[in-house]
Amino acid sequence: MKFDPRAMEALLALDDRALWEKIRSIAAASGITLTATVPPHEDLEKLRAMMRGSGQGNVGDALATLSRYRARRENE
Repeated sequence: MKFDPRAMEALLALDDRALWEKIRSIAAASGITLTATVPPHEDLEKLRAMMRGSGQGNVGDALATLSRYRARRENE
């Protein structure tokens, strides 16, 4: 799968809250529920770096980061 570079840059330019909402929406489409609480800026910066391909992490690191924010209750 190829990513549209312009679409990726638009995602990366979003503020933390808007980016988190996009990530939550994408996760929900895959059946994953993430908490509505926006993660700390540092964690979102790690995800942005991975999305840019400039991070030291990989997909496994991204999944590990996201898993910390999975909703614990249905009402979150």
